[in-house]
Amino acid sequence: MNKERLFFKDEAHRALSRGEWKKALESFQKHCAQQPGDLRSRLKVAELLERSGQKKEAVQMYRKVAEAYAQDGFLLQAISINKVILRIDPSLKDVIDRLAELYTERVRETKPLRPFHHIPLFSELNEQELQLLLGHIQVKTLQKDSLICREGEVGDSLMIISRGEVAITKQVPRAKEVWIRNLREGDFFGEFGFFTDQKRHANVKALTECEILEISKNELDKIIKTHPRMKEVLQDFFKHRVLDLFLALSPFFSPLTSLEREDVFKRFRLLKIPEETLLFKGGDSSNSLYMIKSGEVEIFTQTRQGKRTQLATLKSGNFFGEISLLFNKPRMASAKTLQPSELLELTKEDLEACLLQFPKLRSMLKEISLKRLSQTKEILSREEVERAKETMV
Repeated sequence: MNKERLFFKDEAHRALSRGEWKKALESFQKHCAQQPGDLRSRLKVAELLERSGQKKEAVQMYRKVAEAYAQDGFLLQAISINKVILRIDPSLKDVIDRLAELYTERVRETKPLRPFHHIPLFSELNEQELQLLLGHIQVKTLQKDSLICREGEVGDSLMIISRGEVAITKQVPRAKEVWIRNLREGDFFGEFGFFTDQKRHANVKALTECEILEISKNELDKIIKTHPRMKEVLQDFFKHRVLDLFLALSPFFSPLTSLEREDVFKRFRLLKIPEETLLFKGGDSSNSLYMIKSGEVEIFTQTRQGKRTQLATLKSGNFFGEISLLFNKPRMASAKTLQPSELLELTKEDLEACLLQFPKLRSMLKEISLKRLSQTKEILSREEVERAKETMV
């Protein structure tokens, strides 16, 4: 029996490679009759029925396979198939409702019992919110070696791999391209730009033929207007995905493990700050450290005569305000937003709690702060020389 089953499946693939769609369909149907649990082969049957013009039969098969995937907890595959159904017949809106219903039932049933193939963000939504979200998701099929994202380009969509594998790489000074990691079915990418500055922060290339589920920030913002609770879900998702990446890449927090970083980022508070807002000025008492989620902040000094010296322009991922906290001194410089910004604030009390809980952070913070102090003194020293030159006759 096993040889016979393999025979029909192998025969189907051989027919596919020769472009013999009718023969491939017949062989896949024989294989599926013997092995109905092979969902990938049943999906091939649906694809071949559609190719041969049998759209009604194709939709029936697609629906059965989508429901089987959803009942097994594989939401991404089910979403992709339902999007195909809607492409064939846009009037079949009930497929999204049924998918959301099945998925929320599955989460309720399995969450207390064992690990489930649920997806962060989706699994935190109720059935109505999930239905709305699924209606705004787009499905893209990409060929092997396609460049999905290019580092530095504008991009604010969140993407999920429903099929295939991609490689994440980054441009590094004095190096052409550095491999970061590979991502597979169920993995997200694009969240950094989605939640911060609407730019791509890495290159993403398809290593195989891929199917990607994509939702834009603009579409999610529309959903949030009618379902404000989704904003809370998204902020929680941000904390667990993007803020952890911030902390992991930060020279200050990088020595911590993932679980330790989770304890730290629970203490951060998100602030939305308008453009041209003075956050603090030199001489102020110190009460917080800040990390930039999105936007841009200028660090500068200013003399009594109004002479300004720019010390740094900081963007997403950078932190500032730590020197005065560490040495218990007034602010040495001023900080101002250059554009509308989102900042993550860690109060003096919470920072001290972190330093007590993780003593290795204190030495790391001191080392970073001393380097910054040295750079600041060097900049100010150069400014003094330039001022002296200006007074020479």
